[in-house]
Amino acid sequence: MTLADLIAHDSQDRGGSLQWFHRTSGKPKERLRMLEDALAVPEPDPEPLSAGAFVEQIEDTIQEHSKREIMSVLVQLKQSEIRALVRRAAHAKGRYLAALMEMPRTQCSRKTAVEELALARQEYEELEKGLEMLRALILDHDVQINGVA
Repeated sequence: MTLADLIAHDSQDRGGSLQWFHRTSGKPKERLRMLEDALAVPEPDPEPLSAGAFVEQIEDTIQEHSKREIMSVLVQLKQSEIRALVRRAAHAKGRYLAALMEMPRTQCSRKTAVEELALARQEYEELEKGLEMLRALILDHDVQINGVA
């Protein structure tokens, strides 16, 4: 039985009232089961899509949700905040290169130096990757920056 059948059945019983699911008299459990059954009827399958069209739909959905999330977190950035991030990335790169040049040649302290060097490189790479992502978001107008149109 569909929801339309339930409504038609109720119309015959109660003169068109749609409050059949609120009624406490009669058989509420049976009516609740009928409502659940009617609402559980799956929608008809949509027309088959090509794999490419489906992947495009997924990509569009990902972009839409990503943009919404990004805009909710990065409400209004300032140019000075972006410049500060650029300076931090440059500083991290400089620290990494300095640590690389100062890496000891002796075995006893080499393990610690390599671990510190790896951390410095990871910091620099993360900042660079973040800046690349931010550039793309700015160009796509997914992030609003004061004074940038």
